[in-house]
Amino acid sequence: MTDLHLDHVNVVVLDMRRSLTFYSDCLGLQPLMDRVLEGAWFQRLTGLPEARARCVILQSAGGGCRVELLQYLGRDDRPLDANTVPATPGLRHFAIRVKAIDPILEAARELLGIGAEVIEVPADIVRGGKRMAYLRDPDGAIVELSQYAEAEPSFCG
Repeated sequence: MTDLHLDHVNVVVLDMRRSLTFYSDCLGLQPLMDRVLEGAWFQRLTGLPEARARCVILQSAGGGCRVELLQYLGRDDRPLDANTVPATPGLRHFAIRVKAIDPILEAARELLGIGAEVIEVPADIVRGGKRMAYLRDPDGAIVELSQYAEAEPSFCG
């Protein structure tokens, strides 16, 4: 398990326009994807019935670690209350790109009793496909394991 790479950092935001001004206009990150995430897979991932979020993935022109901005939305597309978990603003998780999720989850289960469900991200979001799981480390920090079907993932929309 030595071939781990930081995949992205996730930040939940209250005002996407303001956050894009900061991350794009101030820091120079460029959008790779801008779309609403919803459906059964996203509900299972977040644990929220009817979960929806606007997701913008940004990256510097030279590549490197991506920043994922999420703004959770209600049915009417208005942002959710800031006190709604997991819509609480701020740094929510970091993601590690792995070659294979299953051995890591098996080790976490056996060694620490930590379990997680593997979620298949729809192909219309990540070309080629992505398997992911949210684990909580022993202190409660959320760690996303990201296994892409292709060596260099590309995003749709």
